Amino acid sequence: MTSPASPSEVIQALQQGNERFREARSIHPHASQARLHELETGQTPQAAVLTCSDSRVAVELLFDSGFGDLFVIRNAGNASTPGSLASVEYAVEALNVPVVVVMSHSGCGAVGAACAPEHLLTPTLMDHVGHIRNGLKAGGLALVPPVDLSAAYNIHSKITARELINTSALLRERIESGQLEVHAACFELHTLAVTWLGVETGA
Repeated sequence: MTSPASPSEVIQALQQGNERFREARSIHPHASQARLHELETGQTPQAAVLTCSDSRVAVELLFDSGFGDLFVIRNAGNASTPGSLASVEYAVEALNVPVVVVMSHSGCGAVGAACAPEHLLTPTLMDHVGHIRNGLKAGGLALVPPVDLSAAYNIHSKITARELINTSALLRERIESGQLEVHAACFELHTLAVTWLGVETGA
């Protein structure tokens, strides 16, 4: 990825990178040892990406990017937690990223568990999954079998993005000033495509 300045240029670069990946044309930019040495004194990533810890969701590969291009935050189910919010705020405040992407994915175990509350989980997992479940319900998803999981993945991404914004005065200020865009997205494992679900502004 080059060094685009505006949110629209960043999103375009991400879309182009995912297109190269889907078409098996990845160029693997910024993947060398020399590139990493260039970044020893600091980083200027173009976007922060909050996504799932799932081993199949390798963000830099999906967007055909490399060292220093993306500030990636991961947890089970790409949920809005104090830790993920703090990491996003760091990327915005300290690194001045112009774009935050919240990206869910098909086949997400955490979202699947939230849609099937009969699963037996540890207390900590129950809290985490319960938070996701409450967000899906607030987003209007009918959690009555059979649950539309495709809709759940998309709704969860949008809800998480809104939660981040609603919880953070910093994000709201940057959005209102035009310095930041927060996008919701969903990665489809079968097609390898990232579907862009729109810009979120909170509330």
